[in-house]
Formats: sequence, C-alpha cells, structure tokens
Amino acid sequence: MYYTTSGAYRKSKMVIDYVNIALTFAIGIIFILILFLRSRSGVLFSVEFLLGALVNGLTAIKNYMNNRTVSGVILTIVTVGLMLMAVIAWQVIMK
Repeated sequence: MYYTTSGAYRKSKMVIDYVNIALTFAIGIIFILILFLRSRSGVLFSVEFLLGALVNGLTAIKNYMNNRTVSGVILTIVTVGLMLMAVIAWQVIMK
C-alpha cells in the first residue's frame, strides 16, 4: 500500500488502512465470540454492527479522498444502514 503522494495526505490514507485492518481483526474476534456464546451474546451484535459501520465509514472517507465519489456515497449509505442496525439491535437487547 504505497502512495505516490507525500505529507499528511499520504499519512492519513495509511492510518485509515491500518485502522481498518485492526477493526477487521476485532470484527473477526467478536464474530467468533458470538458463535461460542450464542444466547448470551446480545450486546456483541450491536458492537459488531458498529465496528462494521466504522470500517465502511473510514473506507468511504478514503474513497472521497481519492475522488471516487460514487463508491464513497454507496459506502456512506451502507454505513448509515449499519449504524441503524446497531441502534435497533441495542434497543431490542435493552427491552
């Protein structure tokens, strides 16, 4: 993942890449926990949706930075949908 630009622009894109890698790893671990905990994993569903929204939101920002507005808009819509799912899952758990 080498970028030809220099300075803060390049560094911010690299930070987004590394954060996405860490969040994807966390999503995988939480998914495994959900599989093993089964009925006691209610809160983890909300966390899973929220982490997915963060990954898609950061990728949308990166696409906007690369002047790919169509894919940025699509990822923004997916991000909002995942955030709504996180809120809905949280509300269902708390009742």
